[in-house]
Amino acid sequence: MKKSKAPSKPELFAQAAPAATAGTALRLDGGKGGPRLSAAQQRFNRLLAKIGKLEGQLTEMQTLADAFRPLYQGTLEPLREAHRALMRRMALALDERLQRKGVTPAQKRNGLDILCGLCETLAAFGDEAMAALHDQRSERTLRQKEEDQAALMRSMMEQALGQPLDMQAQDDSLDPLEAVMRASHERLHEAVQAEEAKREAAQARRKKKQPTPAQRKAEQQQENADTVLRQVYRQLASALHPDRERDPAEHQRKTALMSEANAAYARQDLVALLHLQLRIAQADMQGMLQQPEERIAAMSLLLKQQADELERELFARQRQLQDEFDLAFYQAPSAAMLRRQLEQEAKDLKDELAFMEADIALVQDDAGFKRWLKAQARMNRDADYF
Repeated sequence: MKKSKAPSKPELFAQAAPAATAGTALRLDGGKGGPRLSAAQQRFNRLLAKIGKLEGQLTEMQTLADAFRPLYQGTLEPLREAHRALMRRMALALDERLQRKGVTPAQKRNGLDILCGLCETLAAFGDEAMAALHDQRSERTLRQKEEDQAALMRSMMEQALGQPLDMQAQDDSLDPLEAVMRASHERLHEAVQAEEAKREAAQARRKKKQPTPAQRKAEQQQENADTVLRQVYRQLASALHPDRERDPAEHQRKTALMSEANAAYARQDLVALLHLQLRIAQADMQGMLQQPEERIAAMSLLLKQQADELERELFARQRQLQDEFDLAFYQAPSAAMLRRQLEQEAKDLKDELAFMEADIALVQDDAGFKRWLKAQARMNRDADYF
């Protein structure tokens, strides 16, 4: 058998991408012989650098997904289709073999368990013929099995939530398990809302009490930060308001810039707003250096909050990529890692196809069929043990 060619390396990753420099233009720098930066200014620079790094990592995650998604699809989907086709052949061969004479009751039970498992898997991919074969050969139909799963899930959810689910409110057209999941989601949503209302009431009670000095300081810092963000946005809005422009080209340019400013303000993105100020020459670095320490501190608080949000987003993106490309939780997504994972998955699928071809041949032979059933029973016992 010819060795399969390894998936081609995306050209995008032939060279390492340059690090993000989102905050470079905003970095405070006194220049040669200039004043030494204060602690607040240095913190401002560190947070800018952190935001730039996080934005670069987020871009890398998106680039990885865009580059490898079609590569995975094009490499693995034909192998998965071939695997399903072999599962179908095995199901039909096993069904035919179990109807011959010379099969003991124990062999028939074991063979039917395997047959129904194959049919159930294929039915999940929309194979109606395999769904029908399952219901012919199984003691319980697929619908009954779904109802069993739904009943078990309902019992678990009601035990966890401490009260019964409202199943009467669910659409009758839903399958049983989906109906339970929707009812669970609705109940969880109600529980979250009740908990939020409880928390808000507790906060309202705490506000009636005299705040501690630390709380007053934190509130003042947040108020200063919100004020700075609002001031920067209003300065931009005043300069960019498109309705004040009679020149069509300038009106169009300011409309686009104003849209950027609105979006940045909506997501509390101080970095984007400051970049806009530099672009329209509404601010310069010398002016940034001369701002009061209190204002620098307020901007740093906004940057800290922005960096925290980016860290949460990066974590979510990494988990999304790990799920999509079957990486373990400890495997950091990278071009090299995704390439190795793709090669391994393709190899595993090809090996499985070869095993299934051999298994189909065994099932059709009397002596081979008995050996195959024993091997399957042994594998099941080993799987249960581990």
